Amino acid sequence: MKILIVSATQFEIQPFLEVDANYPDCDTVITGVGMVATAFELGRVLHENKYDLLINIGIAGCFDRNLKIGAVVQVISESLVELGAEDDQQFIPIEQLGYGKSKFESSLLRGKNLVLPFLTQEHGITVNKVHGNADSIARIQQLHPDRCIESMEGAAVFFAANKMDLPVIELRGISNYVEKRNRATWNIPLAIMNSNKALIQTLDFLPNLFSKI
Repeated sequence: MKILIVSATQFEIQPFLEVDANYPDCDTVITGVGMVATAFELGRVLHENKYDLLINIGIAGCFDRNLKIGAVVQVISESLVELGAEDDQQFIPIEQLGYGKSKFESSLLRGKNLVLPFLTQEHGITVNKVHGNADSIARIQQLHPDRCIESMEGAAVFFAANKMDLPVIELRGISNYVEKRNRATWNIPLAIMNSNKALIQTLDFLPNLFSKI
């Protein structure tokens, strides 16, 4: 099984790059930050190569303070929450406008979801501008109360996986809570270290998972 591991930046995947020789069936791609850069790079790579599975790894913000900084979650669905139109104080999602789709679930492998039993499963939003204002945070939580993970790339990976009919696993290490910007409370190194440990654990677990599908 050929696997493509997708990361926005090199530092988010650096611990894995130091041991990736142990995983010869895995390729890596560094896309750049944001959904546009991610979509372009994935389009290029997936046109040139054939893969059986995508794994997206990176750091993320979290709306749920019951999850600790440094915790790692598996994001099983993504939403492009900015894709649509404003109508004064109301937001009209792209589905309601009739021009597309904004919500994506992880593609299936042989008809079954890829659920990792050693991680908590959560739902994510993907944004161009991370939230750092109390009013906008309250609004997004009101509109999407079931979604607690915020990234800038996840939905782009899910979109590409859906278009190519590829299963996808998204791993996110929580580096900060979604709040008024306060870098003093962030712990990016811990989120990177733990998410890379989860990536290696996932790769080691996959043969067992595939044998049951």
